[in-house]
Amino acid sequence: MASLNKIVLGTAVGAGIIALISYFSRMKRASVQLEVIPSASIHSISLTGLTIKVNAILKNPTAANFKVKFPYIKISHKDTTLGSSQVINKDIEIPAYGQVVIDNMLVEIGTLSFLSVAYDVIKALNNKESITLIVQIITTIDLGWSKIPYEEKKEIMLKK
Repeated sequence: MASLNKIVLGTAVGAGIIALISYFSRMKRASVQLEVIPSASIHSISLTGLTIKVNAILKNPTAANFKVKFPYIKISHKDTTLGSSQVINKDIEIPAYGQVVIDNMLVEIGTLSFLSVAYDVIKALNNKESITLIVQIITTIDLGWSKIPYEEKKEIMLKK
């Protein structure tokens, strides 16, 4: 009888471990499915520099709910970092098969950084054209049991 109890207990523990491993692997695969769609526009231009407003749509096309840290945004042009957003310690929950819109993330580009791309920006704006910038989105996906760093670079068109 004692050996039967050990067999049942061992089977239950083994099944629990298999279920746990399966759950974790599904959650890890779900985390890779985060899609970020940024857009940017000029917020203001002054003597101190240029302020760019970045909006982002975070999409979750999976059945798993998860949280992400408020995204950190870094903007560059032709391999030159121009500016970055504030670091904010805030969690954003993204529902299963849902999306979240984050508006008005401001990235300030100081005068010295702006001067490195001033010619391209001024030329494009005067010709009513857009300018291509690289937006780097950095965040952390919180699955509850694990935190996974997430980084993506997207090319955006900046227009007035």
